[in-house]
Order: sequence, then C-alpha cells, then structure tokens
Amino acid sequence: MEYRWSREDYNVFRKELLSNQDEEYRLFQEKLLRSSLPVIGIRIPILRKKAKEIAKVAGKDFFALCQKDTFEERLLYGLVAAALPMEFQEFISYCDTYSNEYVENWAHCDTFCASLKKIVVKNEEAFFEHAKGYLKANNPWVVRVGLIILLDYYLKEPYLQEVLRQTDGVDSDFYYIQMGQAWLLATAWAKDPEMVREYLGNCGLSYEVKSKFVQKACDSYRVSLKDKAWLREWRKIQKEGR
Repeated sequence: MEYRWSREDYNVFRKELLSNQDEEYRLFQEKLLRSSLPVIGIRIPILRKKAKEIAKVAGKDFFALCQKDTFEERLLYGLVAAALPMEFQEFISYCDTYSNEYVENWAHCDTFCASLKKIVVKNEEAFFEHAKGYLKANNPWVVRVGLIILLDYYLKEPYLQEVLRQTDGVDSDFYYIQMGQAWLLATAWAKDPEMVREYLGNCGLSYEVKSKFVQKACDSYRVSLKDKAWLREWRKIQKEGR
C-alpha cells in the first residue's frame, strides 16, 4: 500500500505542531498531567482541529506513521480515529489499539472519550457491549477508558443499572481507575440519586472508592445539600464498618 503521507510528510507536520507550542500552557500541562512523556504544550481545541485536518489529508495512512514520542502525538492517534468516517468494527480496532498502546495518562483517556459522541449515537448498543469488555482488561488505562465511556454516554435508561453493576465488578487499587469509578458514581447520583442509593445498600466497592465517590458528589453543584449530608453520613458508617 502506498501512503498518501510519507515519513517526510509526517516530519513536516510535526514541525508544524511544534510551531503551535504555548510555553505557559506547556508548563501548566506538565504539572497537571504528571506524564512521563515530553509535552509540547498545544491546547486541546487546536489538537482537535489538527485531527480533522489530518483525517482529510492523510486518512487512515496516518496511523502507520503516528509516533508515541510526545503527549500530543499519542492523543492525535485517538482524535484522528474518532474524526475519520469508517465502519464501526474498523473503528473499534483503532479504539483498541489506542486504548492499549497509546493511552499513558488520564487526559489521553478522557479527551478521547469525549470525542466519541457521534460514534456512540450510531452504534449505542454495540459500543456499550464493547466498553464493558474494557473493564476486564489487564491494562489499567484500558479499564479507565471503559469507565469513562460508560460515564460519558450510558448513565441513562436502559443502561444505568447495568453500568452500576459493571462498575461494582471493577476491583483495583490503581488511582485513576478508582477516580473513574468515583466520578462515574457521582455523576450517576446527580442523574438518578434513588437508583444509586439503592445500589449503595449492597455494593461491593472498596472503601477507597466509596470515599472518593462521596467527595466527588459533595463537590458537585448538581447534588442537593440534603443528599450531600446523607452521603457524608453513609461514608462515616462505611468507614466504621471496615
């Protein structure tokens, strides 16, 4: 197969990326991401625009050339996959590759997941089943991707009860998995507090996840003061029962 983009084309593109560097933003990102990768310092709206441009000029050929050297290059693999029109099963192969090989921090995960709305709308049930499979992965970042997909698109009927059940089945001491569970549950509480309250009566979550969930919920303006008081008392009982 002959690429529309050569390695030379990719190198030209990479130089263009560097020209979009925002030094102040780079320093901010380095502190926020705590990534082991070099960070160029390009704002997300610019990266999304670049991804759409790449999808038009390079198409799927981009994936064979995309490097893993920087935070931004890794993220672009996922953003281009989300921007390219393709059959669902073909997209899933790129989604799997990105989740397993390119995601290195929470922003790789969460920014990619936030880009999937159009794909989810067209393939809601199939994507739900695939995302559930991610929760059983050995790679903790793949688990995080699964949780954030469920959080972003499936905290609604007829999926919510199954989402809670699936979240309950995740047992990990990996901080970003626990925070994903907590964030999901806090968002679910804001949408349907009674269903989540019923679930909490017999959940199998670790105390660490329970505590993080309550903190997330109490930080949310979408949770009532009455519910926040209930959740704090529930957390106290959970701590005493450890």
